[in-house]
Amino acid sequence: MNLRVYKAFSDRARMATSGLGRRLSYVFGALITAIVAAVILINVQTQLQLVRERLELRLLHLLEIATEVSLPYLIEGRAAELDIIFEELRNQPDLIDIFIIDQDGIMVVESEEQDDIDFLKPANDPLAERAAETSEIQRLDLPEIRKVAKPLMIGNVNYGTLRLDFDPRGVRSEIAKVWSRNALGGVLFVLVGLFTSNIVAIRLVGPLNRLTHATERAANGDLDQSICVRTNDEIERLASSFNTMLVALRRSIQEIHEVAYRDKLTGVPNRAWLGQQLEQIAIEASAKEERFSVLFLDLDDFKSVNDNHGHHVGDQLLVLFAHRLRCCVSEIGLSALNVGSDRNAAKYRFDGDAVVARLGGDEFTIIVPSILCRELVERIIEAMQSEFVLEDLGLRATTSIGVANFPEHAPNSELLLKHADVAMYQAKRAGRNTFAFYDGDQHKLTIERLELAAEIRGAVEQDQFIIFLQPQFLVATGQVSGAEALVRWNHPTRGILCPDMFLPVAAGAGLLPEIGRLVVRKTLKAAFEILPCVSVPLTFAVNLSVDELADEAFVEELLWQIDGANLPRGTIEIEITENTAMTDGAAIERQLERLRLVGTRLAIDDFGVGYSNLGRLKGLAFDTLKLDRSLLQDVGEDEEAENLMATILAMAQVMKADVVAEGIETRTQLSVLEKYHCRHYQGYLGARPMPVDRFEKWLRANLANREYQA
Repeated sequence: MNLRVYKAFSDRARMATSGLGRRLSYVFGALITAIVAAVILINVQTQLQLVRERLELRLLHLLEIATEVSLPYLIEGRAAELDIIFEELRNQPDLIDIFIIDQDGIMVVESEEQDDIDFLKPANDPLAERAAETSEIQRLDLPEIRKVAKPLMIGNVNYGTLRLDFDPRGVRSEIAKVWSRNALGGVLFVLVGLFTSNIVAIRLVGPLNRLTHATERAANGDLDQSICVRTNDEIERLASSFNTMLVALRRSIQEIHEVAYRDKLTGVPNRAWLGQQLEQIAIEASAKEERFSVLFLDLDDFKSVNDNHGHHVGDQLLVLFAHRLRCCVSEIGLSALNVGSDRNAAKYRFDGDAVVARLGGDEFTIIVPSILCRELVERIIEAMQSEFVLEDLGLRATTSIGVANFPEHAPNSELLLKHADVAMYQAKRAGRNTFAFYDGDQHKLTIERLELAAEIRGAVEQDQFIIFLQPQFLVATGQVSGAEALVRWNHPTRGILCPDMFLPVAAGAGLLPEIGRLVVRKTLKAAFEILPCVSVPLTFAVNLSVDELADEAFVEELLWQIDGANLPRGTIEIEITENTAMTDGAAIERQLERLRLVGTRLAIDDFGVGYSNLGRLKGLAFDTLKLDRSLLQDVGEDEEAENLMATILAMAQVMKADVVAEGIETRTQLSVLEKYHCRHYQGYLGARPMPVDRFEKWLRANLANREYQA
């Protein structure tokens, strides 16, 4: 039996090696080899492209996560805290290192790999410098490492450069696997093609033409086809194999597409898929004049779930949250789109579809028709009232939702998603567990505050803050007894700015200690220069905030400056507000006591506008009580106001504290102060705040005039 089969095969082989058969055999063998090579090459190129796209998407995703995490800390001047946050990112298998270099080239987030670069020292990183100069992402591919640098910017303000180092070996391994698998398959198919070419040569050329055309279409990217050849021989089987190869190739592309565009944890579409869908939906909506909304959702206080229960519980919560969102979408009659077999498979219908996608972390996005937007948002807020049950643990979670409508809030997909994100943070500031529609005016105000914060940071570096001194007087004699140092911003284009125009923003950005250092230094310098020129003792008052007192480094520097100024004890008076004095913190009390030990006086400022605990005030052992101007506005005209002031003065006398009445502008107010034996006053009646050099001249003239009158 085997001999007969071998003889039949030999006869067929001899037929294919003679005359036209031989030439056709060569031609068909070469053609089949080319067909197989073309299909394999397409497969290799497709898989390699998807591998590269997946790498690029991961790189951009890591860059975006790191940027979103870094900017708030850099803006607030808390870059050192990023090292702890970056620890999780450094655990990524292909991420070698991540660190931040500020706009001055100083490494402000420490690198674990760059041992030759000291923390808070110049990084000398050419890639980061090029990224900062061009304001664009820069890449450098080396044999053993891939370096990426991204400038961290808001508008035209550069907060530094984010540097990431990737290990390319994993990608190379995937590329090698793609080549090896396809090379082996290619060799096998080429062998099959060569083996069958002799048989194919004796067949009619027609089926081969169909096969050739099908191959050309496949080479042009048309994989959704099949070829039908019924010759009951090798050509038919080759066509069948070709069809099988196309099916396998389509399945492979679909699997890669699933990995690239579906969130692995929750199963919903990911950021990359959402971006493509949102862009396409915006284009179609513009053409059809349709309206839709983007919801940006963030779980409130999700970090505490991970910290208290573990990341595995946090992951389960995200899965249940995604499922609950899809259920809410279904309950209002919409269908949530899934990732299709290719990018164009899922088509959005404006009258019946929604998109639920996970951007990353605990952030999700929903695309929904605008007419159903509010109903969906309210349903989600209501659904979040029910607890999530996982691992026999019941958790209650809330979400903050930002909403941006197309086209009224943004004309394109990129801005729409950004404005929905902004609206989400507006909802968080409103108290969380609620929703907010994008407010352009509020967003503009936020941007202006960020720009002002950046400008204030630059003003600190350029020493643009100065002090004005406002004299304080003895009520009984009118003699100058001291001065309060008041900060002013000598703005290069807007002139002298008062504190209420920049201090609230500086406080929100954590810049008060930096400004306070300048004020203290300049006040000590002024006291050192003025005191030797006058014959009367003076007290120079400096205001400190709770943020400054809570800053250990600031207090240490303040103590060192006061001690090194060699001023008489009691010359410097530290003013804290009534609310700061009421802060229940042992650390604040300890810092105040340390300041008293170096000879400073303690004053309670703005007394009368807060809520005071008299026992706590007594425990602070303050030297001076400064009455807020609001207590003195009606003195001399309102009997109750006068009685209240008299009571406070009596209390201060019992507590053996000096009293300074602020905001004195009339002789009537001054006469009432004299009547009740208030010792000091400060206000426009005596003198307005003035620069240090003008204060020194004014003081000399004032003292000289008093000596002349005496």
